[in-house]
Amino acid sequence: MATFRPDPMRFLTGADAETSRPKAVSDPGQGGKFTPNGGVLPFPGNTVLCHIDPASDVHAALCDMQDEIRQSDFGALFTYLPPASLHMTVFQGIAPDERNWPADIPVEATRDEVTAAFRQRLDGQDLPATRRVCARGLYGGHSLTLEGADEIAEARLRATRVSLRELTGLRQDHFDTYTFHVTLAYLLRWLDVAEAADLLSFSDELFARYADRLAVIELGPLELCTFEHMHHFEPVAYLTRAASS
Repeated sequence: MATFRPDPMRFLTGADAETSRPKAVSDPGQGGKFTPNGGVLPFPGNTVLCHIDPASDVHAALCDMQDEIRQSDFGALFTYLPPASLHMTVFQGIAPDERNWPADIPVEATRDEVTAAFRQRLDGQDLPATRRVCARGLYGGHSLTLEGADEIAEARLRATRVSLRELTGLRQDHFDTYTFHVTLAYLLRWLDVAEAADLLSFSDELFARYADRLAVIELGPLELCTFEHMHHFEPVAYLTRAASS
């Protein structure tokens, strides 16, 4: 199964970027999610995601991994997400940087009006009740790359994304090359080549120590959520019930 993440060296060094900082980082009022010092900025939107069960060993492993990154020589390169916010996005909704707009919803609609429309369109739909994924690596020291646990699980995840696209009317760019992931932290600045190489070696070594604990991840229920910023994702509706496979 393929993932579509950019080359991590080119990402960490900003080789293909047109900005002086990572996209998520800006001064207040300039469209970013975080300040250059890692402070949280307003970034309202909605999304469909699965939270990582906070009672699970997977969640504990992610928190342990996050702590090791924070305490490492690379810790100051990132701003970190709180444990309660850890999740896997299944389908991105609207946000300040979303250039597209849902079909049949007025462009002047507010975030909450769009969310209400999504909730109505998604209510009662036959979406899969379970999702099982596995971790494939730690990308750039900050994000866990995920795939379906097998080909059937991956196909079901992709089919769920297609259903959500059709139901919401939101047609995103790069839809077919979306890579599932859990974000642990956000990079605050571009690195030089030597820093990036060291960080990538550290990422591989760290992931190798946690790979067994992340080999099977049973995701929680599919949630339609709103957010004001990246530190909290508030469920508006549970689209499926959690169930064992």
